[in-house]
Amino acid sequence: MEQERSTSTDASKDPMIGKQLGDYRITSVLASGGMARIYKGTDTRLRRQAAIKVLEPEKLEIDKTLTKRFQREARAVAALEHDNIITIYQYGEEQGVYFLAMKLVKGKDLAHELARLKRAGERMDIGRALYILEQVADALDYAHEADIIHRDIKPSNILLDRGDKAILTDFGLVLRTSIETTMGTAFGTPRYIAPEQAISSNKAVPQSDVYSLAVIAYEILCGETPFSGESPMEIALSHISDPPPPPRSRNPNIPEAVEQELLKALSKEPEKRHQTATQFVNALKKGYNIVAHQPTLPPPSLESWPTSPERQAPEPKKAVKADPSPSERSTVRKQVSRQRSQRKLLVGGLAVVLTLTAVAVVALSGVLGGGQGTRGAPVTLIYNDSAFTMFNGGNYTLQVAKMRFIRGAEGGGDDYNGDRIPGDRVPPGECVRIALQGPQTVVPQQCSDVVGRDLLLDPERFFWRSETPDGVTVSSFNVLFDGQVIATCPTVSRGASSECRFAWPVLPTPVPTESTSR
Repeated sequence: MEQERSTSTDASKDPMIGKQLGDYRITSVLASGGMARIYKGTDTRLRRQAAIKVLEPEKLEIDKTLTKRFQREARAVAALEHDNIITIYQYGEEQGVYFLAMKLVKGKDLAHELARLKRAGERMDIGRALYILEQVADALDYAHEADIIHRDIKPSNILLDRGDKAILTDFGLVLRTSIETTMGTAFGTPRYIAPEQAISSNKAVPQSDVYSLAVIAYEILCGETPFSGESPMEIALSHISDPPPPPRSRNPNIPEAVEQELLKALSKEPEKRHQTATQFVNALKKGYNIVAHQPTLPPPSLESWPTSPERQAPEPKKAVKADPSPSERSTVRKQVSRQRSQRKLLVGGLAVVLTLTAVAVVALSGVLGGGQGTRGAPVTLIYNDSAFTMFNGGNYTLQVAKMRFIRGAEGGGDDYNGDRIPGDRVPPGECVRIALQGPQTVVPQQCSDVVGRDLLLDPERFFWRSETPDGVTVSSFNVLFDGQVIATCPTVSRGASSECRFAWPVLPTPVPTESTSR
């Protein structure tokens, strides 16, 4: 989805939905964190989407330093203008609610991608991994030069757009070493925390972020972090006192030189590590004998990968020829005239072929547009009384922003618009989920990944449930696409489950590989 669409604003689902914070109207929940919740919102003046970070009110009562840390995060990130650091739009407070509006990155975080690969029994391509780590390292070094230490580097704080552009986010624990000391009780994430930071948060130095980045690299290459345990304290103590298991003991395909660099970056003493994050990643690249990222497949995104200058073939040198004679010029003019005539015939034929192809596509789309066709992507809805999953069984990405789910009369508080689903797109073989906030149910086995979740609060407002707030039992709900009903599915009662299958009504529009015109 490229532009925010209107949504129902049932406050019983989340009290923030529909509220105005500064220039932004809150439309849906994206995620929840340790001290804040992330929403999707729209700038009511510029019509620009944003991610809105809102401090949890109940957390403010527990930790009085949160508002100062929140303000410090806003000021620190606003001062950092870097392509791989999240962009801040606005910071403010509305009736006791503190918020931070940031650029909305359409994609996933690195933790999500690593979990997907682990479920599939795979490891990330080395070139791709180094490309991501290189971007994060550049962002960290830039922040360190500005005297800012992140102190919470972990995969979930590294966002990846559809071109694998890495965006470093969540500077909630940032420390400006020259003018500030640490505040509050949060000291980082145990599995990725540096030893000196685990001992005392204000002992963090730039090499503490390098250590955390090395833990991420270790996890990418070995499939797991160096240390694990039954409690955060046990893991933190391991970082302080235990030597990390040699990476090659977990993945023998890692070159010895890479293992040495990983262990160096994981040294207990900061001064023994690489001095900068970029120095660390460059050492890994050297160990793998990789000069630049060279993907063997097209990038899985709308953006293109960076092209290395040395990969571009030089233009062949043209031979210098003496001026042609009058007879030679006459012969050349005749050849050019014939070539132009042939080109016009070729272009005309190509235009006819493309026109016929377009007509066929329009005709086919018309057949499938009513939802009765069987050749669109097969979609399966899998749901019980607490969770609703939509599975894309086709071979192309579905855009769900134009979907609506309606139980009973349209316009009720339980209508659900597809643009509330984070991401608004469902790639082949993947799923989106709508579920009751709290303990999450098992994801259906069909799903290779869940690309978007929306957590709701009131089960009686679930469009797929038969029980309604006014005591009426509804036996079905309608699935609409672009205003047209494409399926009618049965509702479920408490303790029940069901599935509903239908064909996606819109095929992707073919794009000609080349268009020639004169």
